[in-house]
Amino acid sequence: MKAFTLSLGFFVFLTVLGLKFYFLFVPPPSITLVDPLAQIIPSEIEGWVSEDFDLATSAESSDRIASFLNFDDSLYRVFQKGSTRVGVYIAYWTPGKVSYRWAGAHTPDTCWVVNGWTRKDRKYSVPFAVNNYTFKNAEFGIYEKDSTIEKVYFWHLVGGQPFGYAQKEIPNIFGSLIDIQKYGLNLREEQFFIRLSSNQNLETLSKIDGFDQIIEGLAKLSLSDQPL
Repeated sequence: MKAFTLSLGFFVFLTVLGLKFYFLFVPPPSITLVDPLAQIIPSEIEGWVSEDFDLATSAESSDRIASFLNFDDSLYRVFQKGSTRVGVYIAYWTPGKVSYRWAGAHTPDTCWVVNGWTRKDRKYSVPFAVNNYTFKNAEFGIYEKDSTIEKVYFWHLVGGQPFGYAQKEIPNIFGSLIDIQKYGLNLREEQFFIRLSSNQNLETLSKIDGFDQIIEGLAKLSLSDQPL
């Protein structure tokens, strides 16, 4: 038993040492976000009014959660045209800033529900296309609170690719091992969490002048595989 304990300790020591040397000599991937999010997403669209809010006031967040999430850049901008409302929520982390699991855990399925919203519908990895833009597959849900119904699309991008929610409602205590299996030791990709919500459905929004400018801005955040 003593020999086994010593062997296990030596194995753990070598593993930790190997990881330390890996992260010391292998540089993190380059970042794609050059301009501030507030400049990438338009603030002025003809016929629309927009207002920026602190992320701590959003349904996903609070002062405590926002401080824990440790963003490198963020934006919560709400657009309105008549009775149509569109919310854009974006959080960004440079490579290695936070774990993939931690960044991707604060979805409407958790944070909105905790804040009193009821989830009415949920679909996983659904196609997303608006006019001439085709985005990577999105997560989709419909949420209701105090007679307000929001249709929500969201993406958690890791290195430009969607971080899947294939586990759906089943928690997995081996999530970190699954991440290593999928990404290897390269757990230092940049990350975006992007949420597009509205009281209108996507088909209706696509017919409203100016909405395509919001989509054009989002397309610059690795959501679109098409050259811009």
